[in-house]
Amino acid sequence: DVYKRQPQGLAGVAGATGPQGLAGVAGATGPQGLGGATGATGPQGLAGATGATGPQGLAGVAGATGPQGLAGVAGATGPQGLAGVAGATGPQGLAGVAGATGPQGLGGATGAAGPRGLAGIAGATGATGLQGLAGVTGATGPQGVTGVTGATGLQGVIGVTGATGFRGVTGATGIQGVTGPSGSGLMEVFLSTDQSVGNNDFLGTGNSSASFVRSSIVIPENAIIKSLTLNIRDHLLSAGQTASAQIYISTNCGFTAPVATGIIATITGPNSSASPNCCAKTTSNFPVNSCTLLSLQVTTTGGAFSNGVSATILFNTV
Repeated sequence: DVYKRQPQGLAGVAGATGPQGLAGVAGATGPQGLGGATGATGPQGLAGATGATGPQGLAGVAGATGPQGLAGVAGATGPQGLAGVAGATGPQGLAGVAGATGPQGLGGATGAAGPRGLAGIAGATGATGLQGLAGVTGATGPQGVTGVTGATGLQGVIGVTGATGFRGVTGATGIQGVTGPSGSGLMEVFLSTDQSVGNNDFLGTGNSSASFVRSSIVIPENAIIKSLTLNIRDHLLSAGQTASAQIYISTNCGFTAPVATGIIATITGPNSSASPNCCAKTTSNFPVNSCTLLSLQVTTTGGAFSNGVSATILFNTV
């Protein structure tokens, strides 16, 4: 059979959506109160009958989407309150009887149908049997008691610590760095004798004489004379008497008179057993070259040094 269909109408134009308002500033969240105890759950009531479904209204015209508003400033979160004690859960109520389904709404009017051809004769439809009544849902049984938690088992014995692994192979020694330049060294020269030393004699190593050449020593390295220390031992000096020693040098092998350096250590009396005063020291910064001859001339206003004298000259090599 052929049916005539009614033409479908045009869809309406969607209207513009209005602009969205600015979001308000969120207020500060107040402190959360203490949770109250949960009351016992009451029995569930019977479900009411479902009403008839009304006809669906026409869809409104969709407006244009407006600009999104600025997000408000989030307020500070207040402190969270203490959680309340959870109340005991009440027994579950009986399930209510399902309500009867409401009558179906009327269908819309069907458009006019074209002329229908003659239909064949339909066989007679048998009668539909009656539907049986739904059985009543049984009540939910009470929840069983929770079993007691078993005791925690004993902790197992801690295992034995494993053996220490083999030590790895020692790496190769790195290349030695370049040796830096040598710094200044310390050099000491000792001049001393146990023989009597007269006024203006030159002191050597184990001897003294009026001759600079016979009592001189040689400087092995370029150096700087840093200090001279003189000790006259038990040589007696009255108050006001003096004993001095001055360094002399020669750079031409002693062929001419030696040169005074001005490095002088002087002891001023008294020097006695009651008032020991036998040592004096002076500092300097006097350079001398390798192979220079050096000796120490001793002078005194108190007579010869019967038990000799002793002196130490300190150098820094350069």
